[in-house]
Amino acid sequence: MQPVYNTPSTQVKADPGQRFVAALIDGFVAYIPFLILTFVSYRLAMIGWIFLLGYQLTKDALPEVGGFLGGQSVGKKIMNIKVIKEDTGQSILGDYGTAIVRQVSLMIPLFGIVDAFMVLGDDRKRFGDKWAKTIVVKA
Repeated sequence: MQPVYNTPSTQVKADPGQRFVAALIDGFVAYIPFLILTFVSYRLAMIGWIFLLGYQLTKDALPEVGGFLGGQSVGKKIMNIKVIKEDTGQSILGDYGTAIVRQVSLMIPLFGIVDAFMVLGDDRKRFGDKWAKTIVVKA
């Protein structure tokens, strides 16, 4: 039996405010371990940096852990939004390539700021969403 997916046209796009708060929460989730490890030992800072980078790039594709996440970052889970593929409406759970493509645009200095403001447009899509062919919708 094939799984049934909601087509993107039936989904309600996430509000820019929801996306902003989710990104803020994800920033805390990524940076707090880095800061703690840096405070404990400068040598541990590299482990914190690797965690930060890994989480930021793959946060929307992470597997379910104890009934949590499952294709949503911590911030998106709290804000009740998720990333889906435009063509199928399927979550990007486990699709690390798509997750990384979505996030790369935010890591380019200055361009990332412009990209973040793209969610205020009519289609509510960043360049990362356009490149990865994804949309952010209410869960």
